[in-house]
Amino acid sequence: MAAAPERQVTVELTEGEYVAERGKRELTWLIRLNDDWVHVSKWPGAQVERRDVKSGTVWENRTLLCVSPGARLKRIESRPAPYVARDALDYLRRGGGPARQV
Repeated sequence: MAAAPERQVTVELTEGEYVAERGKRELTWLIRLNDDWVHVSKWPGAQVERRDVKSGTVWENRTLLCVSPGARLKRIESRPAPYVARDALDYLRRGGGPARQV
């Protein structure tokens, strides 16, 4: 008896770079492929489309994937560190520029 074809679902993911207070915010997606995490654009059959940008957007992509239900995705968002209130002499004790939070 022939095995039934594996069910597939279509997933739409949006990623990009956006203007944020004190810097930029980046949004990226990874998907599990065998024993590794790869960028969604490397997935077999992935359809990547560059989107028109609006105010506050540096670039944005829309990616369509056909995956099996239960596929593992990882969302990675990077943004500037929040502003920390300091006293008038803290500038003497601090180091370089703002740190990033991922």
